[in-house]
Amino acid sequence: MPASDPAPSLARHALIPASLVACFAMLYVFALEPVWLLAVVAPLCALYVAAPGIGRRSLARFDRDALPLLARRDGPALRARLARAIGMHLFAPPARVAERRGMVAAETGAPDRARAAYRAAIGGYPEDRAPVAVRLGLAHACYALGDDREAIRLYRAILKAEGTFPHVERRLAHALARRGEALEDAEELADAARRQLDDAEAQLVRALVHARRGQRGPAKKLLRGARRAEGVDRLREEVEVALEEP
Repeated sequence: MPASDPAPSLARHALIPASLVACFAMLYVFALEPVWLLAVVAPLCALYVAAPGIGRRSLARFDRDALPLLARRDGPALRARLARAIGMHLFAPPARVAERRGMVAAETGAPDRARAAYRAAIGGYPEDRAPVAVRLGLAHACYALGDDREAIRLYRAILKAEGTFPHVERRLAHALARRGEALEDAEELADAARRQLDDAEAQLVRALVHARRGQRGPAKKLLRGARRAEGVDRLREEVEVALEEP
């Protein structure tokens, strides 16, 4: 197993002791003829050999089927498709299954379950070898839950290891501003994010940084510019509350 691969499925390895128990029971409990061993052990051995391929194919089918469901934001169908991925659950590496559980939880509005699943996924890889998608998933879940201390730690580590990500820079700036710490860093990050994607959310994050630094004029100007934007009500409220603070 390459150093960066997650731990394999335990269900596959359970087939070996299951075969031994079955053989013992057939010979010494039920006193069956040895020829019957072949009828039981052969399928178990075949399943042991085929299990990794079954897990890979089930994982690939789930990923393929999830794409249109994600595009349609069809949460119930996405959860149902995850539940039907039996081969993946049984024989794919548990870390990769946990990653899919985290993705489904995040996409269906359950960041608490997403955080738990992504932590389980990271725990299934050798130290510091989890894919960036898994580390990002955990960071985003922490951010969504308001666990800013952990989100900041994770986002900083990702940016250091992987380079620039506009959404990461924006969310890191937001988390820093919510905590009221490292505001100069938050300002630089917010400006960098706006240079790449200057939408209402980026403007409001920058406004929050301004407000936390006592720069009320620029904060109010950006707040007015995003007054009619949709989907950012909570962030807009954060800016308004920060502007009211002494």
